[in-house]
Amino acid sequence: MPEAKSANLCWGQHHHLLRYLRVPAPSRHEAHIGTSYPLPAGCTVAAVRAALTHLVRRHEVLRTVYDLTGTAADGRAWPRQVVQPPAPQPVLEATTEDDGTPAPVAVIADLTRTPFDLARDWPLRACVVTTGGRLVRLHLVFNHLAFDDVALDRLAAELDELLAARTEGRPAVLTPVEDQPVDLARFEESRTEADIEPALAHWHEIVEKLPSDVFSARRRASEAAHSASFTVPTLLSAARAIAAREHVWPSAVHLAAYAVTLAAYTGETLVAHRMYTSQRDASGFGGAVTCLSYPTPVLADLGGDPRFSAVVEASATRVSQAMANAHVPYDRVYELVAEESARRGTQVRVVAELNFLDNAPRSCRAKRDRYAVNAAPADWALAGSDSYLRVYEWADGITLALQALDAVMDADAVERFLRGYARLVEAHRDPGTDLRVSEAARLIGFTPPEPRRTRSEADAERTGTAPAERVLTEVVAEVNGLDDVDPARSYLGAGGRVLRLPRVVEALHERGWSAGLVPFTTARPLSALAHELVPARG
Repeated sequence: MPEAKSANLCWGQHHHLLRYLRVPAPSRHEAHIGTSYPLPAGCTVAAVRAALTHLVRRHEVLRTVYDLTGTAADGRAWPRQVVQPPAPQPVLEATTEDDGTPAPVAVIADLTRTPFDLARDWPLRACVVTTGGRLVRLHLVFNHLAFDDVALDRLAAELDELLAARTEGRPAVLTPVEDQPVDLARFEESRTEADIEPALAHWHEIVEKLPSDVFSARRRASEAAHSASFTVPTLLSAARAIAAREHVWPSAVHLAAYAVTLAAYTGETLVAHRMYTSQRDASGFGGAVTCLSYPTPVLADLGGDPRFSAVVEASATRVSQAMANAHVPYDRVYELVAEESARRGTQVRVVAELNFLDNAPRSCRAKRDRYAVNAAPADWALAGSDSYLRVYEWADGITLALQALDAVMDADAVERFLRGYARLVEAHRDPGTDLRVSEAARLIGFTPPEPRRTRSEADAERTGTAPAERVLTEVVAEVNGLDDVDPARSYLGAGGRVLRLPRVVEALHERGWSAGLVPFTTARPLSALAHELVPARG
């Protein structure tokens, strides 16, 4: 058997791997992408199976598994992607008939909710639904670790062509595949510190200026979470009108509106969040079918009470800078934040997230404004974010979808945030309107929060070298190749690498101790974490 093709994970996958691993297995379906796929008239189950298998041969990402405790070129533990040989794509078949077999809704729910075994499962699952032997629809479930929106759009277009060609009895016409994910990963492995230093310096400069917690004045103890969406058909033309007037992309208008609304809610003039940013242009591998997007830190300084047009202009600059400097390993940016937390002696929390999603040419299916309260996002709430705003652009409208921890935003605040955001953008459709941030805050309508002093987390100092602490510091040193590990520092502050955490957890288990991955990503000292280790079972 030929040796498997492998490489390190691509840089754009680092965030999605860490996010997938930090939540309990039953909640990992939150990172799965499911879609019911339209099929051409006359399409058969055999044609679907053949088309998917063709894509598996063509795109290595569809037959890739992940060795989370693999070994990199330097001999140290590092997650690896391993390409398996081509084989038929597994396709489940479910019928709407009452024949004693599981109904389609049950089969699809199981495909969607079952976590992917990264070491064994390919990142695509498929189910065809039939009635009386006739194909009705195709449902696909993707693991976000392997795909971003651009990759999914390309796969969908190629599946369209393959199925159309089969039903029409003609050869399929597909664009050649220039780069596979392993090609991108090997290019990234060849990059030196000098190559990525300018981009890392950009992120370092931003991280140094981040507020420790933009929600500090609003934060409270709560374990609940909220989700709602607000579809506004007229918001599409309003955002485009502002963008045209200011000579920017509509994304800059939305970035500005988000910053101003966040400032109105938090009472802060220096607001920070994360924005999902594509690495495709900066990497030079724009056509690669893999995940090339991760959240980068964004800082908006609204001091001096600027007008909205000035915030839009600054936002356009931030978008351009983010995209130009995006091609760096996500774990390096994550570790910059950890280093800044250690320097300040308090956790720097920048986990409010913003994402732009292009759903055109599909319709929002709304003739007028539509507000909807969604099911509580219990699984998303375990993933480490404070809030997540998605801006969906349809052919005929905009949907603003917000998920938020109750610890930072209650249900009423979620609704007021979405409506205030839309009101702010709509107000600036008029060329004569250019509100200052303070005026925009009054339009949005939040009562400013009372200032609150924050305290850093206090971990009790413990003396002596307990067995758990000694084992923990030895494992951290061994896995990361460190000569000495100070237990008074955090894992990242002591020099640990975040992507080596799967191997750290595995090595601790081998020595008789159980630990979760999440505590090691905080600013808590190793001495405190050692006292939370428990003897491993079995």
